[in-house]
Amino acid sequence: MKKHFKTRLEAMDWIAGYAEDEAQFEVLREQINFNFIYTGTYFIELEENESIPEIVWLGK
Repeated sequence: MKKHFKTRLEAMDWIAGYAEDEAQFEVLREQINFNFIYTGTYFIELEENESIPEIVWLGK
């Protein structure tokens, strides 16, 4: 599923209602920021019936 937004505020409102917890909110917010930086548009891509990925630190 690819969801497009007209503004960053619209995207943040949608994410706030969609995310199950703070970690998911952060992951989706970062995806919006990344997509805007590299494409100039606000959008999010989610796989159908798949949970939102979480950030994993694989440092030393």
